[in-house]
Amino acid sequence: MLTSEDNKRLTQVGPGTPLGNFFRRYWIPAAVLEEIKEPGGAPVRVGLLGEKLVAFRDPDGEPGLMKEHCPHRGASLAYGRNESGGLRCLYHGWKMAHNGSISDMPPEPPESRMKDVLKHTAYPVQEAGGILWTYMGPAENMPPFPRFPWLDLPEGQLLVVKMFQDNNYLQGLEGDLDPAHPNYLHKDFDEEIARQSWSGAGWKSISNLMSDGAPAIHVEETPQLMRVGAVRKTDEPGVAYVRTTEWVAPFYTHIATGPNESQLFKAWLPIDDYSCFTFYIHYDTRKKLDVPAIYSNWGHRTQYPDYRTPHTLENKHLQDRKMMVDGNFSGVSGAAVQDRAVQESMGAIFDRTQEHLGTSDKAVIFYRRLILRKMREMQEGKPLPATTDEANFNLRAASVYMPVDQPWQEAVRWIEAQEAGLKEPASMELKG
Repeated sequence: MLTSEDNKRLTQVGPGTPLGNFFRRYWIPAAVLEEIKEPGGAPVRVGLLGEKLVAFRDPDGEPGLMKEHCPHRGASLAYGRNESGGLRCLYHGWKMAHNGSISDMPPEPPESRMKDVLKHTAYPVQEAGGILWTYMGPAENMPPFPRFPWLDLPEGQLLVVKMFQDNNYLQGLEGDLDPAHPNYLHKDFDEEIARQSWSGAGWKSISNLMSDGAPAIHVEETPQLMRVGAVRKTDEPGVAYVRTTEWVAPFYTHIATGPNESQLFKAWLPIDDYSCFTFYIHYDTRKKLDVPAIYSNWGHRTQYPDYRTPHTLENKHLQDRKMMVDGNFSGVSGAAVQDRAVQESMGAIFDRTQEHLGTSDKAVIFYRRLILRKMREMQEGKPLPATTDEANFNLRAASVYMPVDQPWQEAVRWIEAQEAGLKEPASMELKG
């Protein structure tokens, strides 16, 4: 369990908090591009790391992100006029440029120097992979933009899903750190139904993990952040079923998928201390995605402006108690909604001093200790993971059968060999 103070350090994300400062040292999603697709359109409110912001695309097509409230008298710029070069407040006509400079103060006399010394809060942005990204930290610490492998995929091979969650980001993120929970929360009682469901989404390998609900869990630190392996027993002597996830600071993960399956990248975006957006990035580097099947399996189809599904705490996430008898273990439809149901059921911020952690929580414990250490190292001026020019973002996770005597860290090599039609990695075949 955590102390009360450490629980606060790992959940509070506002300006000036240790974790908030840590997150602000990275490029993070601010919005999906569909929210600002119209040049000159209405600005949209963005809640991010406890700050109230507005995103917009000016009439010339240039995107921007700035503090929502005008520095003059606090009127919301979500109501503002979207003009070439920035946003103009309705109240007194002040105009804020993309970089935060005040380009016009019409009520002030011509000799006023006020606009030369005053600056509004605005953040640099980049567009990539259907997402508007931003960096909210000190300019002198800005890291290279993370070139994830899915950013430049063509339409049809990339699906970006944004979903609201009514809980602190850590409860969601820790679900992805838990390799044991799919055997229970996501279990379908009818194996054929389960196989058809997941294979339709491009993930037939998910049914393979259901044979062992107590995997051996391994964790190690990496230059990006950390790597998790779950090794499961199989009915075949000498063969293990290995699933790995790759974690990239500050809150990104590559989820395990099998040979030739579509892949999944996730991000947990804190709106504030009590709510977050989950970004599901489904992609396939070889072929088009089966988008209807993905939505059907995950249940996470949302739309602008709130990006919510109908499932809430008040309606118990539409849980069907009859389904729990011979359908699904949880009685909740959709893997993403199943995750969200248990995460939101913990309350906005769970009191982790009340936990009783076990062996299956090894990766959760490792992550918490690692992030607490990285926050201390940041305060000491030490380099942070995934922030150097040499940082490698071309990662993938794996879900694959492999010999029990092979290191679990070799799972990606084994999955790539199988995708190439080989029984084992080429270097091992040469040794034989």
